[in-house]
Amino acid sequence: VTISRATLHNFDEISRLGVRIGDRVIIERAGEVIPKIVKVVKSARKGKKKAFRIPSHCEACGGEIVKEKEEEVAYRCPNPLCPAQLERRLTHFACRRAMDIEGMGKAVVEQMVSKELVRDFARIYTLKKEELLKLDLFAEKKAGSLISAIEKSKSRPLSRLLFALGIRHIGEKAALTLANKFGSMDKLIQTKQDSLKNIPEIGPIMAKAIVEFFQRPQAEHLIERLKEAGLNMSQPALKGGARPLAGKTFIFTGELQSFTRTGAQRLVRELGGNFSSSVSKETDFVVAGENPGSKYERARKLNVKIIAEEEFKKMIKK
Repeated sequence: VTISRATLHNFDEISRLGVRIGDRVIIERAGEVIPKIVKVVKSARKGKKKAFRIPSHCEACGGEIVKEKEEEVAYRCPNPLCPAQLERRLTHFACRRAMDIEGMGKAVVEQMVSKELVRDFARIYTLKKEELLKLDLFAEKKAGSLISAIEKSKSRPLSRLLFALGIRHIGEKAALTLANKFGSMDKLIQTKQDSLKNIPEIGPIMAKAIVEFFQRPQAEHLIERLKEAGLNMSQPALKGGARPLAGKTFIFTGELQSFTRTGAQRLVRELGGNFSSSVSKETDFVVAGENPGSKYERARKLNVKIIAEEEFKKMIKK
């Protein structure tokens, strides 16, 4: 195995290890997968190695970089108008796992931000074809396709919108839990922190982050504008509260015909199940599409039940 890069996690870890630029280091594969630097070979140092310096200002906007809490390891740029942050927020909002706006990838977002065409999520939904045609990356057909994709994204369920908003600590699973629990954006916003923290899978840290997010005047204004743009603010109720895949863990391998891999995984989660990326004895089902990979063979060795895509489709219709 050739390893070209390894994680150092954060500046505190760099300081703890005493790593300097040009050092020779010892690496291990954490969990036999992720390369991790564990030690510096100080005896191999020749000359004066340059130490890492924590940047004092953001390279994108020039704002001062801060550590919000002493116990945290992350340094952040607190400037809400930082173009680099805006690019990442917009890219996340439009990604397949969130609002799934096809054609609004990193390169498109970078141009939108650099031309000051889009400054927040709501502005996406007022874009006109004529505005897109002024960007270097767009011709008539592509501009029309993006406008159609933006329109289509308005119907995404509440869980996808909550994840797309980028609320701190709220991933896909927590967003789905909240959407299923409250059913609408308004009910969630009106819920007190004490009630939120008692929800299984949420807890005090997420509850605090949710309340702080929606208490900001900018967030209140953003939600109102998204409503005015026609975005769906509710979560479809499962028939009879049905969760046919509850407690079951799925693995997908091979090429699926009716779903994308991400779409199938999302569906499993919405119906109460879980998905994994590796087969183990705890796996309940391996869904095998065309040309399945090594997961198929591992499932056979472990006697994990292997089902075809058609059988999976029958399971989710129950």
